[in-house]
Amino acid sequence: MALEQRRQEAEPVAMSVINRLTWRGGPGDRALAEDLLAVLRRVPLSGRVVPVALDMLSTVLEGDLDLSPGGYVDLRTGQVYDDSATDPMMVGEGAAIDVEEEPDRWLRVNRTGSRTAWQDMEAFAERQHDEAIRERLERVIEGKGAFSRFRDLVQGENLSEQWYTFSEDRQTGRAREFLADNGIRAG
Repeated sequence: MALEQRRQEAEPVAMSVINRLTWRGGPGDRALAEDLLAVLRRVPLSGRVVPVALDMLSTVLEGDLDLSPGGYVDLRTGQVYDDSATDPMMVGEGAAIDVEEEPDRWLRVNRTGSRTAWQDMEAFAERQHDEAIRERLERVIEGKGAFSRFRDLVQGENLSEQWYTFSEDRQTGRAREFLADNGIRAG
């Protein structure tokens, strides 16, 4: 929006963001940098543009495997659905989505499990400048119960806001990367 409304002021900021994304190299950073560069160059985004809410996609992508194996993205509307939306027993006969009726309309989303969330905790710990906190975070993520111990330590050290921002950024990046890997750009 900034590039559309105040292009002259926004261009240097966009270039800086592109450089930082390229340098950082996190999940989805390459795709976002490419998209920003396309907007700067006033060329269409590569791939099919679908208005997907990345936070909703990341919820399905990284949700609990015990609850559902995944879901679908409606490539017309960008709406993201959990697998339960395809089950008439769960949502009702008239409300169930029939993905087989229009297979080209739907992009399958398979859940990734907790491994990526654990890797986020590991990466967050590695980025801590305070050596004592970094070492404590690295210790608490080992073994069973790592998620709750990590959460407790992050809260106890007043790192919750920093952690949630970091985690959300990585989840959104993985959602963007998932779409890009499937020829889709979030528009």
